[in-house]
Amino acid sequence: MSTKLHNSLSRPPLDLILDELIRDKNQLLSKSLDAYSLGNGQFHILNEVNWNEGISQEEIARIRKIDKSAVARSVRRLIENGYICKDRDANDARAFRLYPTNKGRAMMPIIKGIIQELDQTFSQGSTPAEIALFKKMCQRMRSNIGNAMIRHLD
Repeated sequence: MSTKLHNSLSRPPLDLILDELIRDKNQLLSKSLDAYSLGNGQFHILNEVNWNEGISQEEIARIRKIDKSAVARSVRRLIENGYICKDRDANDARAFRLYPTNKGRAMMPIIKGIIQELDQTFSQGSTPAEIALFKKMCQRMRSNIGNAMIRHLD
């Protein structure tokens, strides 16, 4: 095996590093949310409903870039656990608007604390400059992926 090929195989590609980072973050987040009967998917949807009271499931799917059926499952679970409620849209009888309950609103300071703990865990041992550079690189990668998706749609 050539040295160049061996070196490229001995270092994990960026894709693998990002996959592992997201998987590990989701596992840590799930452990933090277990006590509240919230999963990773419900966590993000509860945030959207609190930030945008009256939002529809379709709007959440578009904003979060996730499948409508996944949103529906998470919404059903959030309703069952008393975090949100839904009311029929006054202008569209087929649509529902989502609202946080008092229990859902009360979760926001807890969620903020969980996010702060995750951020502290992520940034432990890193300088503010390193964190700023990482965020900038992630934003650039996201933009690059968005541009690639547009090119593939053409």
